[in-house]
Amino acid sequence: MRLKLILFTALIFPLTLASQPVIDVYFSSLAPESKGPSFSKVEEVHELLIPKSGTPSYFKIVKLYNSNGKIVSEKRYNKAGGIMGESQWEYNAKGELTKKVNRQFMNFKGWINEQIIFAYNDTSGVLEEISILFENQLKQRAQVVPDKDLKITEVLVFNEKNVLTGKERIVYLPQNNTIRVLSYKPNEQFIGATTYPLDPKRPEPPSALKREFNSHGDIVLEALPNSKMEQGYFYEYTYDSYGNWTEKLTYQCKVTKNNKVRDKKLEYKIIRKISY
Repeated sequence: MRLKLILFTALIFPLTLASQPVIDVYFSSLAPESKGPSFSKVEEVHELLIPKSGTPSYFKIVKLYNSNGKIVSEKRYNKAGGIMGESQWEYNAKGELTKKVNRQFMNFKGWINEQIIFAYNDTSGVLEEISILFENQLKQRAQVVPDKDLKITEVLVFNEKNVLTGKERIVYLPQNNTIRVLSYKPNEQFIGATTYPLDPKRPEPPSALKREFNSHGDIVLEALPNSKMEQGYFYEYTYDSYGNWTEKLTYQCKVTKNNKVRDKKLEYKIIRKISY
């Protein structure tokens, strides 16, 4: 399925993707990663067991966290131990994200540098502006618009020439534990929607995909609803004593109308070594 290939590519090449909302990095930074004590270090070994042409079959990620459990560093290595890319996060005294820096090695281009800078209003403290720079040159700027309750409701995206290139509208659905980001072109043509949890400690928001979760709150089954192909993914986990998974197995499978899984084929494996 195309979804899984995109996810694998994003893990290896984390430079901001055009299909992602500009507000994505901010919302993604709000959720705690651990279900128990804060992480101090996580080492992940990723293996793609059904390789596709041009896709690496193995890589390693090493993540470091600050005393508040916020990620501050991530490095990605190939099987030979060579570094493929790295990211760094910076926070203010309130623990709010102020900068994310990505460095990625690209064939025929060498090292590519991206900075995402977050500015907050001095009076209200609400996020005010997001700037995206490639090779220290401003490429995108986003103006963040709050409502009277200081909740972010709209993001206006401009290019380096200060021309409006997109709009992102944020809708809060507390009954579904959902934040929906609706992306539009400047002419109001709808592009797509992205969903985030309103409260990361509660179950995941509803999805267009058919999904099932285990008692840890991790997804164990997902499939396209009413699909004649019955394509889906099945997940198995091993957990530590704090409820954080240390191994995740992803299977391609067929999912029947009554959610029975058959023809499982192991596609992807992640092993995590967690330090608290």
